[in-house]
Amino acid sequence: MRCHIRDSDIPPGDVEKLEDSMVVNAYRPGDEIFSQGTEATGLFCLRSGSALLCHVDASQYKTGFRVVGRGELMGHRSLFGEDRHSATAQALNACDVCYYPKDILLQTIDASPSFARRFFRTLARDRGPREALFLRGQHMPVRIRLYNLLALMTRNENCKINGTCVLQLPMPRRDIAALLAARPESITRAIKEIGDDGIATFKGRTVTISNLDALYAKSNQEMLPTEDEDSLSG
Repeated sequence: MRCHIRDSDIPPGDVEKLEDSMVVNAYRPGDEIFSQGTEATGLFCLRSGSALLCHVDASQYKTGFRVVGRGELMGHRSLFGEDRHSATAQALNACDVCYYPKDILLQTIDASPSFARRFFRTLARDRGPREALFLRGQHMPVRIRLYNLLALMTRNENCKINGTCVLQLPMPRRDIAALLAARPESITRAIKEIGDDGIATFKGRTVTISNLDALYAKSNQEMLPTEDEDSLSG
C-alpha cells in the first residue's frame, strides 16, 4: 500500500489521513483476522507471516483454499462488493496485519485518480481463489499438489531461481492435507517422493529446496514468479 501512496498524486492532507488511519495488529498462530459472515469494514494487508483463507459451507465442512503471504491483500472482494466476508482469515504463524478503514480508503480513492489506478491494477493482479484449482485438483497427484503449494510459498519468500531456498511450513501436515484435499498418509508419501526426486528435503516444518528450476518444472507453469508484479507492503 505505501508504495502506491508515495508514487501517486494524493493531496498531502489525504496522504496523512490515510497513513494515520492505518492500524497494525499482531496475531498469534490460530487467531482469526476476520471471520466469515462478518461485515467488511476495511482492507487488510499482511505485513509479515502468513494466513489461511478458508470457507465453511452449509454442511459445516471447512475448506482451506488459499495461503496468503507477506505483502498480499485480504478482504478486498467483500469490501468492494459491499458484502459480508465470504471466508475466514486465520493466522498460520505469528503475523502483523495492516488494517485500513473502509471510509478513509474510499475517500482517498475518490480524491486521487492516480492512486485509484495503481490500487485497482494491484487488485486485478491478485491471484484470488484460483489457487484452489492448483492445490485441490483431484486430477493431479498429491505430489504435484504439494509441489504447487511449495511453488506458491517461494513467491512469498522472494526465492531466486537457480538458488537454494529454505521455507518454513506455515501449518502442520494434517492441515496441509486438508488444504490439498488429501489424506495425511498421502502427504507423508508425497514428501518422501519429493525427497527421492532430489528437489526438496523436509525436516519437521523446515523445507530446503535445492533445485528451484526443477520445482517450477514440476508445478504448473502459471505458478512461476514474474518480474513485474507489484510489491505490496503495509
